[in-house]
Amino acid sequence: MKIAVIGYSGSGKSTLAAALGKEYGADVLHLDSVHFLPGWKERPDEEKRRVVEAFLDSHDSWVIDGNYTKLFYERRTEEADRIVMMLFDRFACLYRVTKRYTKTPPAPTWRKGVRKNWTPSS
Repeated sequence: MKIAVIGYSGSGKSTLAAALGKEYGADVLHLDSVHFLPGWKERPDEEKRRVVEAFLDSHDSWVIDGNYTKLFYERRTEEADRIVMMLFDRFACLYRVTKRYTKTPPAPTWRKGVRKNWTPSS
């Protein structure tokens, strides 16, 4: 099963992707973890593309969350068996992001290691 999860920041993409990966026994790739290096530094574009392409080439089953149109967006959506669009109200998502960062230190699901059996190389 290949599932692409797409939507606004704060819509719950990472949380849903982790749950789907667990349910289907599929490796999960959070594109934010590809985009950002430790310390919230951005990974170089070519390296990001190599990481995502290697993941796509090496997995028969996956869940990928994130929009990132320059990271094989067309390939991801063509290969996906299911595409989940998280189309919540933007203001609700903004509220959730604000609440997330004011209540606790930033620790998105993909940084907590919910599904650690595959991580991008640095």
